[in-house]
Amino acid sequence: MTIQKTLLSILMVVLVAVSHAQAIYENVQNSIYDYLYRQAQKGNLELRDMVRPLNRNQISEALLRIQQRAKEDSQSLNAIEKKELEFYLREYGSGVTEGTVGAAKEQWFRKDDRGRLRFFSLIDTGRIAASGGKKTSPFQFNVEPILQGSVRNFNFDSGYMRRAVGIQFWASLGKRWGFQAYYRDISEVGAGIDPLRRNSPEPGIINVINPRRGEINYSELRGSVSYQWKSGMLSVGKEQYVVGYGLNGNIIHSAKAPSYPYLRLQQKILPWLQFEYTHALLASGLVDTPNSYRTVNLGVYGGQRFKLIPKYYVNHALQIRLMKGLSMQVGESVVYSDKVQFGYWLPVLFFKAWDQYVSGNNINAGANTQLYAQISSRNQLRYTHFYGSLFIDEISPTAILNPEKSRNQLGLQAGVSVTDLPYLTYVTFNAEYTRINPFAYSHLHPSQDYTTSGYVMGDWMGSNAERIMGEIRYTPLQRLRIAARLERIRKGDEGNAELQYFARPQPLFLWGLQRKEWNRQLSLQYEWKHNLYIFGSYQQQEIKTYRGNFSSFRNDFLTLGFAVGW
Repeated sequence: MTIQKTLLSILMVVLVAVSHAQAIYENVQNSIYDYLYRQAQKGNLELRDMVRPLNRNQISEALLRIQQRAKEDSQSLNAIEKKELEFYLREYGSGVTEGTVGAAKEQWFRKDDRGRLRFFSLIDTGRIAASGGKKTSPFQFNVEPILQGSVRNFNFDSGYMRRAVGIQFWASLGKRWGFQAYYRDISEVGAGIDPLRRNSPEPGIINVINPRRGEINYSELRGSVSYQWKSGMLSVGKEQYVVGYGLNGNIIHSAKAPSYPYLRLQQKILPWLQFEYTHALLASGLVDTPNSYRTVNLGVYGGQRFKLIPKYYVNHALQIRLMKGLSMQVGESVVYSDKVQFGYWLPVLFFKAWDQYVSGNNINAGANTQLYAQISSRNQLRYTHFYGSLFIDEISPTAILNPEKSRNQLGLQAGVSVTDLPYLTYVTFNAEYTRINPFAYSHLHPSQDYTTSGYVMGDWMGSNAERIMGEIRYTPLQRLRIAARLERIRKGDEGNAELQYFARPQPLFLWGLQRKEWNRQLSLQYEWKHNLYIFGSYQQQEIKTYRGNFSSFRNDFLTLGFAVGW
């Protein structure tokens, strides 16, 4: 009898471990990232988050390491962090069976065995089939609604209302496969709408043709299918992709541009070495005139069928753990157009060399290549995170200090974060500097700019810009986050291709100054239940413009809202 109980216990453990294998990406805006970032900064875990999103397996493992650390050192977490750990374990944790062995469990508006309230969940931990004696694969399926509403007041006079409805689901099959989809339909109504979002960190949109003035409608769609093995993961989908630690923008890759279809490969080569590869389909928005053609439809909408120029993005990178708390990443990326090229589907090939091979070093036949690097030091100085990023669009190493010949089209970002100073528990101080030189992100051929859907894939400011910012974050109660931010931005002229390629010397940094901006912002966010947020913010914006006639003005923004399934 004892042997039978032991075997049954082992079987239960196996079933539980398998049922929690979740090759599912977590949205980069989820609050879990802030929590893990803080714990890594305090040395409670080592987190590989230079590239996000992370998948639910990675998040689960990170939370379990924090939990183990708290058992070893009761002082590693304060009282609020312990409660937040319990909260996140109900969403991502493992080690608790979510269904009885041998039976599927279907639930509406009920808590699962970890105490997480679900809109709908279907969990099958796997069964022994009646015929053949084979065990069926464990299966887990979750559905959640999306409901969002907010009001933004502009200068205490006018404003607009934003509302969104949608649905999201994710499922895992066995311990390898993951499936997910997220869709929301968004409408904005009012006089203060910003349909272009060119001078804003807000994510860009693909606007639908609107029937009325003062109203816009757009949608957000993400989804992926993933396959995971012990040391890596392969996914195909359409998802946001972020590289770096920027507070209000990332110079290498940010969430500014709308998501796009991609194939992504992650592989751990050695315990200290990880490889990353992505190949994606971008939206050029440019008409391929020679391949467009007339149609026989009596001239409706011009009687033409337009074809857009195909545009692609590919990158690969190595992330290296130099020592505990110290990591770096080096990578190479390419934006190319017209047709898919075989060489860019070989993850280990040097892309710059391939571009030179296929173009014969003819600038009119080549692609737009970039190099990038970043470094992160966590808790090497107690409770402090130093980070930096470098994006090289084009550089002349032999003439880097020669103003007559240099073409240093690059961006750099450096920041520091300090948390839990004496007598300031759960308070974090952040400071960051960002600089993007003239002509970074742009190219001789518009079809190969570092953009998709008309938005820069790097920092939202674009080229010839600078940002300095400081921030204080405070969590007085569990899941209540308060932040105060001060920011100064300077933006110069972006120029044109003729200046970029023929001006000698190159225009100086911040030449043709267009805009100076100061932002002061106080924001509050409370996650009442899992994925149920209440938020508000007040922003004071002072702007001086220098293009044409000088002008100076001030804007005040007050925002209040809620979100279910953010």
